[in-house]
Amino acid sequence: MKLPRLAGALIAAAALCAPAAHAQQPVAPQPVAPITSSENAGALLREQGCKPNYLIAVPGGANTVAGLPTFLPHGGQVFTTGLRTQAATGGRIQPLWVSYNSAAFATRPYFAVSADAYNHTRGTVATLANACPRATFSLTGYSLGADVAARLTRDIAYGAGPIGPERLDAVALIANPYQGGNGAVLGPGTSPDSRGALGQLEGGYGQVSGRVLEICRADDIICSMRDNQRALVDPALRTTLAAGSVPVAEYINQFQLLGPDVASLVTGMSAHMDYGLGTPQQAADWIVSHSPAHSPAH
Repeated sequence: MKLPRLAGALIAAAALCAPAAHAQQPVAPQPVAPITSSENAGALLREQGCKPNYLIAVPGGANTVAGLPTFLPHGGQVFTTGLRTQAATGGRIQPLWVSYNSAAFATRPYFAVSADAYNHTRGTVATLANACPRATFSLTGYSLGADVAARLTRDIAYGAGPIGPERLDAVALIANPYQGGNGAVLGPGTSPDSRGALGQLEGGYGQVSGRVLEICRADDIICSMRDNQRALVDPALRTTLAAGSVPVAEYINQFQLLGPDVASLVTGMSAHMDYGLGTPQQAADWIVSHSPAHSPAH
């Protein structure tokens, strides 16, 4: 798997500068379409009509590129979360992954990629919500995808999203760059002291806080960054390798300030990429337990 790009930018700079299961409530089976790309939302509606609930899964950096064949798995953690959610609900929750060009730090700056991913995600929700006015939605995201899902959740909570707060069932965020202090429920092993590389999300999750789960390893540099590592965020966000935009002098300076603790960058990046199989199960359990699809009435 390719490295998530915020981590990858730091590794690339270092190379340049450094010396050598819970049981779920049974539900009635529904016609099931495979998890598919957001690019296929219109076709999905034509083929199967509206589903009661949708899960929009936003992959992390380097996990998807728009235009790839839709049968290919996209997004690692969130793809698995989608499969497990769909299976646990007998197809009542239809998952889609958001297809976007996720090459942050390689061909475009991080915030340009994040904005593109946000627009794709918001547009997918809007398309399905407008076509299916009774449908409700859940979100999940990993890394850059968690950034996007977190901001969309915040916008929905404050009435600025593509759906009203009453139509948002659940949100599961893995390795969120805006981790901490947002009012979310914290997953097992997630420290209340962890703060993401992009800081606290302005406004938090407001009235939907109790529907949001944040999962973060305490040693993950993206969602639980140490204070002495934070000076690396700004140069990383300005890194675009294809354009030759790498603030080498700033990286060298920060590596020197870290001294022996520079090794924490490598361990933190390794942790960011190592959430195992249990994490998508936690995310799926959260989404299923907060969805109307979990109700015995369904």
